Amino acid sequence: MPLAPTAYRLLALVILFIFSLVGPAGCAPPPATTSADPLGTLQFLESWPEGTVLNTPAFSEAYQIWPQVLQGARKSIEVGSFYYSRKGDGRDANGPDSAADRLLPSTAALRSAAERGVAVRVLGDAKFQKNYPEFLAEMDALPGAASRAIDLGPLWGGVMHAKYFVVDDHILYVGSQNWDWRALTQIRELGALIDHPGLAAKLKRVFAMDWALAGGEGAGGDVPAAMDDADQNHIHQALADPAFADLRPARLQAPDGRLVDAYLAASPRAGLPAGIPWDLPLLREMIDGATKSVRCQVLSYHVSDRDGGYFPDLDVALRRAAARGVQVRLLVSNWSKVSYKLPWLQSLAAVRNITVKFSNIPQLRDGFIPYGRVEHPKYMVVDGTAAWVGTSNWSGDYFHSSRNVSLFFRGAGAAEPLEEFFARGWDSPYTEVVDPCGEYTPPRRK
Repeated sequence: MPLAPTAYRLLALVILFIFSLVGPAGCAPPPATTSADPLGTLQFLESWPEGTVLNTPAFSEAYQIWPQVLQGARKSIEVGSFYYSRKGDGRDANGPDSAADRLLPSTAALRSAAERGVAVRVLGDAKFQKNYPEFLAEMDALPGAASRAIDLGPLWGGVMHAKYFVVDDHILYVGSQNWDWRALTQIRELGALIDHPGLAAKLKRVFAMDWALAGGEGAGGDVPAAMDDADQNHIHQALADPAFADLRPARLQAPDGRLVDAYLAASPRAGLPAGIPWDLPLLREMIDGATKSVRCQVLSYHVSDRDGGYFPDLDVALRRAAARGVQVRLLVSNWSKVSYKLPWLQSLAAVRNITVKFSNIPQLRDGFIPYGRVEHPKYMVVDGTAAWVGTSNWSGDYFHSSRNVSLFFRGAGAAEPLEEFFARGWDSPYTEVVDPCGEYTPPRRK
């Protein structure tokens, strides 16, 4: 069960207190690590639509690094993804002959790992398995591997939307890429590759819960009892509670040598394993702490859905930030040019200190690619010193009913490269400023 609302407010204060002790990134030396607090590594990976100028020179490409990491596995691999689609799988994972399937080396690495004795488990969403059944079925039939599909509709009302993997209990990847051939060469994506056993263990708790639920085994004893609001009156009480025991940040080293603090969080609130905080309150507090700038990119952003649901949390936080004089920039894909999303984006674009842009990626000359040629990353940078990288778009269902995971970073070593990634998209020839009074036509998607 999740932590109580007051606990999350206290958690935010705890995190801010910890950050205040280390000071602004680069201004004070970080505390020394110990054997119980190992120093990990951080690397950002990207994908970008071929034929565009959206590549970020400082980032490696996911399609090149994923197979290397998977080929190095010696003990175990756990993969979670919304769906799995090689080129030609399912009903719509097709494209012109000139578009290469760069997912194949990664799927081959999974098969090879299972064949050499690595325990491989692959988890997907039950609804999307109906669209793309091939790969999960193949993995389940492979000795040494197993696959499951989880139906979160009856449990929480949503889908398994997270995208991640864990290798040998110490390497983890969290990003926007599904295991889809299009996600590696035809869609702009972003993720974080981390080597840190503590963060890997936390992500494995999420996987273990969902794997058990997918197998009809229940969540086991990994869900803590709810914390009573009466027990959350003081920060020292919250810190003493076992539910907060794992909230100490992981210390990571960026490629340039700078040190970064990292936390792992997840959604939905109803399905949080022990010691894993809910990411929505942390996102909101992150925006509320901004003093200079907020840079955010998601595939889609909407405050109300087609069924009339209302989700003001992040929208109100952005407006509060703008009212304080914070310069807010929001980049969304042109898939948001639909009736139930557009009014909220236009309303936001009319606010002083907020600029909203659509991204419009041109199709390949050689032919149309269904559900491709779009910007799909989910991340935010605040004041050039703090960042979030996750798997959620910004609407209520991603945080309240679907499985997603998030990484929160403190330190310019993480934030500045992500600002560069943001600028690459924001300043590209593929964007247009949202006109609060403009009329828009949704693009073809399939």
